[in-house]
Amino acid sequence: MILCIDIGNTSVVMGLFDRDRLIGQARFATSNLKTADECGLQAYHLVQRHHPEKMVEVDGVVICSVVPYLTPKMVEMSRSYLSKEPIVISPELDFGIVIMTHNPHEVGTDRLVNALAACRTYDSNCLIIDFGTATTFDLVTRRGEYLGGAIAPGIETASANLAHKAAQLFSVEISPPKKVIGKTTEESMKSGIFWGQVEMINGMIVRIEEEFQEECRIVVTGGYGKVFEEYIDRDSIYNPNLTLEGLRMVFDEIT
Repeated sequence: MILCIDIGNTSVVMGLFDRDRLIGQARFATSNLKTADECGLQAYHLVQRHHPEKMVEVDGVVICSVVPYLTPKMVEMSRSYLSKEPIVISPELDFGIVIMTHNPHEVGTDRLVNALAACRTYDSNCLIIDFGTATTFDLVTRRGEYLGGAIAPGIETASANLAHKAAQLFSVEISPPKKVIGKTTEESMKSGIFWGQVEMINGMIVRIEEEFQEECRIVVTGGYGKVFEEYIDRDSIYNPNLTLEGLRMVFDEIT
């Protein structure tokens, strides 16, 4: 069994693999995990939930993180609770991705793991759109060259910031509005937030491919990926487990 852990700004996702098959996963609010014991308790419950008849030994742990304060807590958890020295993704780790950016240390490790999973799974040049705290666009060649990308505010981030900054505005549900032209403040906000994100996505795809001068396979992941995938003008693939699958590939590559 391989335990893969994706530590994001909003959520921590743990995935349990039996060989190359994802058999279980769990999602937690990042803000709720502050100690190694809290992390260990969640990992223990995940393993036990899928093997209640006995305690199954975890063969390895792989971690990618964009939350520096939580990374050492997860490392401590892996050592103390699972007796495993975890693989922690970093630009120095040779796992099959060539980072072509000016400063590899600036690239979120989840983006590198996504790049590995996409180019290996789909055997093509891929543009990965990840809908998380930020909406990220990442370009990777079929040879595993990570070329860079773009970062935009995620839809929840943009919506919350708009409500916070404007005294007469408020939080709204994020969902596809029936009309573009809103007749109330709420309808107008929902339209601008949602359709603005859609137009940004489609516009960025066009601009990135024009600069790259090749067509890419569009791979969608992240919390809001399923919502927006159907509004992408191009054919695309929705893979909600892309990061976890990439972490499992890293383990296979290194061990």
